[in-house]
Amino acid sequence: PITHFANIGRGVIDLRDILYFVTLISTFLSATFLIVRSRTLSHQTSQYRNLQLGVAGLIVLSILIGWFGSDIKGRIDLTEDKVFSLSPATTQILNDLDDLLTVDIFMSADPPVQVSPVSRDVNDFLDDFEAGSEDKVKVVRHYPEDDEKAERRANTAGVPPVQFNLHSQGELQIKTGYLGIILTYIDKREIIPFVDTIDGFEYRLASLTNKMLSDNQEKKTIGFTGGHGEISPTQGMMTFASIASQQYNLVPVSATPDEPLPLDGVDVLVVSSPKEPLGTRHENSLKEYIQQGGKVFFNLESVLVDIQQLAGLPNRHSLAGFIEREFGIVLEENIVYDLQSNETIGFSAGTRGNVILPYPYWIRAVIEDNKVAGNVDTVVLPWANTLGILDLPDSKYLITPLIRSTSYAAVDDSFRNLKPDSPILTDPLQTNFFSSDLAVTAEGSNGSRVVIVGDADWLSESATQRFSNNVLLGLNLLDWLAQEDKLASVRSKVVSERNMVFSSDRHRNLVQYSNIGGVPLLLILTGLLRFWVRRTRGFKENWRRGLQGTRSQV
Repeated sequence: PITHFANIGRGVIDLRDILYFVTLISTFLSATFLIVRSRTLSHQTSQYRNLQLGVAGLIVLSILIGWFGSDIKGRIDLTEDKVFSLSPATTQILNDLDDLLTVDIFMSADPPVQVSPVSRDVNDFLDDFEAGSEDKVKVVRHYPEDDEKAERRANTAGVPPVQFNLHSQGELQIKTGYLGIILTYIDKREIIPFVDTIDGFEYRLASLTNKMLSDNQEKKTIGFTGGHGEISPTQGMMTFASIASQQYNLVPVSATPDEPLPLDGVDVLVVSSPKEPLGTRHENSLKEYIQQGGKVFFNLESVLVDIQQLAGLPNRHSLAGFIEREFGIVLEENIVYDLQSNETIGFSAGTRGNVILPYPYWIRAVIEDNKVAGNVDTVVLPWANTLGILDLPDSKYLITPLIRSTSYAAVDDSFRNLKPDSPILTDPLQTNFFSSDLAVTAEGSNGSRVVIVGDADWLSESATQRFSNNVLLGLNLLDWLAQEDKLASVRSKVVSERNMVFSSDRHRNLVQYSNIGGVPLLLILTGLLRFWVRRTRGFKENWRRGLQGTRSQV
């Protein structure tokens, strides 16, 4: 039952779940009807025996429907982004297949309870994957635990068994399970050793298929500037760079002081938090690259945070002057905090170990432009700076807000104390809360595209390891800049949190207790109203009868 309830909780109505609950309800209703009806019938009569046979037949039929109905497939995806349905982008990739794509899935016939829901979802998705391919995809299922040949093939191909701990009757048992996939297209092969979650499964399958289709096509190049104190992709952004490298060629753009930046062959340039001056020559290289239709991803910081002391220092070489001159975007020297939409992180408490506290300087900001960001709704920005948009009369760029803080945010202009108990966070006189731009896009008439984010830590390891939306947004922005955003809508199809933002603790408590007591109170009020209506109606009927009796006596 837990598995069937889990599907409904995720926003999926499955025909097998409906059959299960209908079977369960009909079985108990039949038994209840037999018990109630037997009280009014003699147990020696043929009518009672017929009733027993009819109810028993109905119960057996219900059990059979529930048992064999598990093979009947069909579902309704009620999620907003159709997370559990095949997306148009995936269908387009399947339409581009020129030959048969074989999907070999190695799975357990009786999977461990930890992967049983995932195994079912993967099976359903592969059925949709095969059905939407117009006979260009063939799904073959193997059960290595029951077939030695399939077991040898799985181990040789790199699909090993995974062990799970099972607690049964107070004993710890170890059970192995398979759930790996091999994709074969012509002479190319891709492997997914184990599928541990359905989240992002469609993207993995679609991207691997697209990779086999485009192996003969040259990947676009993403260049990362260095030599000015920038964050290195191989050290500070390993998770983001590792995933991006599956689709793009990542190269360093090393700076030489008296020479222009080597930007030939770079399709998208990433500039992440320079802390040393670029110099006139390198700034001119950036300017010329953009004027020639180049694409640049700026992650800039006007304030550098000392993580040990939790205090900020101004970054005099943040490229704030460059983006203001070129795009009319002002990188303001402040740090945004949000008292309602923020994240909890761990802080050292000395001998007491670590404590988990809300940290308003790590804000959860809202996506404004989903055409660029895909289906990502929110992103966590640590120690972000606000951006101001100047209305330049001769600007060649269309500026569009990309990320904004909520209306419960404010700015810390001093940034001397960034601790979770900073006095500015509890100042009762602070009433200047407002929504601010934290990232923008700029599109030039010459075809250039630019993304400017007032933060660089949002793609760091500490952020991407905790907040998957940060990686998704970063990859979607790369795709938009490289104009390779075919898979952006697929990548963003994950089950993500939808945090509720409250204006105060009183507001949160009101919503919480209204949900707890609201429904019972509504039922009580409905019952009292119905009782009052029936009682009033009874009084009126009695009054009319009394009035009619009085008239008849007269």
